[in-house]
Amino acid sequence: MGLDDMLKQQIRARAPELKKRLVDEFDELTHDDMKDAGDDPDEIVDRVQKKTGQPRDQVEQRVQKVMQHS
Repeated sequence: MGLDDMLKQQIRARAPELKKRLVDEFDELTHDDMKDAGDDPDEIVDRVQKKTGQPRDQVEQRVQKVMQHS
C-alpha cells in the first residue's frame, strides 16, 4: 500500500499534533519514540510498526485514520 504523497505532506505539516495523537492511539508508544522520529512520515510509521509489531499496512491505515479524525 504505502503512504501517498498527499498524505505524507499532511503528516509533515501536522507532525507534532499527529505524534501526540498516535501516542494516545497506540499504547506501546511513548512521546520519546515519536520525538526521535522527527517529521518524516515513513520514520513515524516505521517507529509505530516496530513498537507495536503490527504489519506496516495496518499501521499506515491507522495513521491515516488518525489524520482524518484530527
